[in-house]
Amino acid sequence: MNNEALDRALITDLLARYSWALADRDWSAWVGCFTADAHVDYSTAGGPVGTPTDAANTFSGMMSMFDVSLSSGGNVTISFSGDDKATVRSIYTMTMRIPGDQPTYMQASGWYNDTIVRTADGWRIQNRFEQLAYVKPA
Repeated sequence: MNNEALDRALITDLLARYSWALADRDWSAWVGCFTADAHVDYSTAGGPVGTPTDAANTFSGMMSMFDVSLSSGGNVTISFSGDDKATVRSIYTMTMRIPGDQPTYMQASGWYNDTIVRTADGWRIQNRFEQLAYVKPA
């Protein structure tokens, strides 16, 4: 496998780890997907703008109403700028369940526009902008 193919695989793995950490509500692992100086913007979905740690604190409260949340991504495009930086776009879908006698299901979908950089710990998200496409009953 050449270096670019390996880097593409590692970036795709980073995005999968992000999705699993979100679904598992493993906020430490989720924050670990970002650089120390990362900036995130989830405002199109009513979410936070700021640091990943701030976002994790907000999301942990927001997601407490759901007993299940599944996050998946795909359609990943990666454009490299040198050896250590990439512009990445990917689609996500998140399905959530509000518990009860008659559980309520919701689905949100959109895409991420990311700047991902190589660090001493591997590829990490340096800048993430979420563009919400829709929220609907699932």
